[in-house]
Amino acid sequence: MADKVVPLIKAKKIPQKDVILDPNGFFVIEIDKKKNEIRVEYYSNVYKGKKIVSGILEKVFTGIKADSICDTVVKNVPNLLPTHYMYLGRELQKAEYCLEKNIKYIQGGC
Repeated sequence: MADKVVPLIKAKKIPQKDVILDPNGFFVIEIDKKKNEIRVEYYSNVYKGKKIVSGILEKVFTGIKADSICDTVVKNVPNLLPTHYMYLGRELQKAEYCLEKNIKYIQGGC
């Protein structure tokens, strides 16, 4: 069997200007210090013409671990762009760290 050449691809962040917003909705992530948990709100998009102008709250998720919240979101919010799920995972990992260390969490952009 011949050896296969496998490409080595260097990681590169997508510039903010090239990010495609998910047509299905968006998330707001917060830490609830009183309940000591992460709160994730999912909103469906409201459009004016072709522009997203607002959202309608559809679902709320709570938990303390990024992996369990991610698994629950994937099960309950199907059909998002793959990049949106990846963004959510990164942000939830950051929120979990902030919750554990009792430091302020600020949701980042795409």
